[in-house]
Amino acid sequence: MSHALNLYNAGTRALQTGQLAPAISLLRQAIEETDSPKIQCTAWRNLGIALRRYGATGQAADAFLTALSIDDSDPDIRYCLGNALAALGDHHGAIEAFQEVQLLRPNWAQAINNEGAAWMALGRATQAETCFSEAIRIDPNFAHAWGNLGAARAAMGLHAAPLHTLKQALALAPNSTEIRVKLGHLLTELGHFEASRAAFAEVLQMDPSHQDANAGLTMALHRSGDTIRALAQIAPAIASGERHPNVAVAYARISLLMDRPKDAVSVLEEALQQASAPATRILLGTHLAQAQDVNQDFKQAFETLQSANGLRPRTFDSKAHEARITQIIESSKEAGPTSTCTDETPVFIVGMPRSGTSLIEQMLDAHSLVHGAGERGELQLVASAMAQQPMNTPTLNKLANLYLDRIRPLAPNSKYITDKMPNNFMFLEEVRRLFPSARIIHCTRNPADAGLSCLFQNFKDTLDWTSSPTDIADWYRQYIRLMDHWQTNSPLARITVPYEALVKSPETWTRRILDFLDLPFEPAVLEPHKNTRIVRTASHDQIRRPIHMKSIDRHLAYVDQIPELMDLQPTASADLMIVHEQV
Repeated sequence: MSHALNLYNAGTRALQTGQLAPAISLLRQAIEETDSPKIQCTAWRNLGIALRRYGATGQAADAFLTALSIDDSDPDIRYCLGNALAALGDHHGAIEAFQEVQLLRPNWAQAINNEGAAWMALGRATQAETCFSEAIRIDPNFAHAWGNLGAARAAMGLHAAPLHTLKQALALAPNSTEIRVKLGHLLTELGHFEASRAAFAEVLQMDPSHQDANAGLTMALHRSGDTIRALAQIAPAIASGERHPNVAVAYARISLLMDRPKDAVSVLEEALQQASAPATRILLGTHLAQAQDVNQDFKQAFETLQSANGLRPRTFDSKAHEARITQIIESSKEAGPTSTCTDETPVFIVGMPRSGTSLIEQMLDAHSLVHGAGERGELQLVASAMAQQPMNTPTLNKLANLYLDRIRPLAPNSKYITDKMPNNFMFLEEVRRLFPSARIIHCTRNPADAGLSCLFQNFKDTLDWTSSPTDIADWYRQYIRLMDHWQTNSPLARITVPYEALVKSPETWTRRILDFLDLPFEPAVLEPHKNTRIVRTASHDQIRRPIHMKSIDRHLAYVDQIPELMDLQPTASADLMIVHEQV
């Protein structure tokens, strides 16, 4: 036994000093030389660590499993197994291992953080956010968990919360390139391009080979309109054969904008072949499908899209959503009090995602008297406050002013400020009670085209209904149901703008929209692609092109693959050009 112990100690010392090959040999000898369960268990554990560092991750996982077969109550071994399984792409197995660790050692923040990382790899940001929040509760100075929390919240479609958490992470670990890169990505999403470029440039100064930062800087340049510099930034990595997922996506986005879909396809295909994590395969697969679609390889595009969306969790509950719409309709039948607010500043642009909401806001923002504020979250926050307490006129006045106080500073001299959160169509009763003089621009589009476009997008977790034609169809039917209800029951001033009619006759429809808003015509509204304003939604590349009709009847290339969407009927109000009952 002493000989086996000497072998074990020698192997462990070799492991500690980074001599992996001798460590592996000595630890294997120690295991063969002893019958002691204690020595065997720890030797198998240390052997697993040595194998993992040596790059033999599959053998490492087997070593940890063997150690657990000897002593299944050791949380350290389960933690090591979880990390090995995550590295092998078995994220479900890793989650199970980390959860078992928590049963044995409940307050181990690192294990909880690593479970969250496995959820993120599966594309489950909501579950990941719960883990990272718990890790921080246990260890408030856990910088890595703060950074992960920010990334998870960003993936959930939040803005202010992840910015706060990433800044907190950076304060705890100012030299962390990983956290700084996450902050850079978020700043790009928020449209703070100068700050995001600075964040990525600082990382590249510390580590010129950091490809995530390279891709991030590329996208910050691209999103700010400097596509030539963006291409120059990413081209050397592509030429060298680098196929980091974010590098591939950045290059593909630029290639598509420059009408070079074949270049995008080849790079994304190579990157996808190398990817293992589901979230990464979803990202690459969705962008590859988009590139194949532009390249008119429609059959392959849909197959690629199905493979990517098949990896997403199906969390949309159509019955629960139908019940919610029913509740909205029933509750709106009660007149209830309204505010005395006569402010006409807010204009709400609503409709299905991918129905032209970004285009219309971009056009209106080009007008000297309109500011496009993008997708705002304030209305939903106010609506939540309204649901939690009895409403009366003074309270409604207070809430209306709260909303106005948030948006007015964005453009103090504008007559109108648009809020283009598409899902705000579910809150038009709250709009009526808060802003009786508000105006609504309702965007419609052929449901098969709109649904297909949703299907091809890599949306945040907040749009969990967009990865399946069946879910999209269910959502669309409820959208029609509610909009038809507002058509006959809401007194708000409203204009319905069909996307197809808008792009076919942009000046005619622009004049109608401006007449609806009592605004004079300005030619700049017809050239939204020249508007330098920042667009944060999935349409930011599309609105940088002149108004075109290329997206009309896009669904015709996919009629056999999307029968659920082909069966959808347009909303009844789509034929109604202007409803201006009350201002």
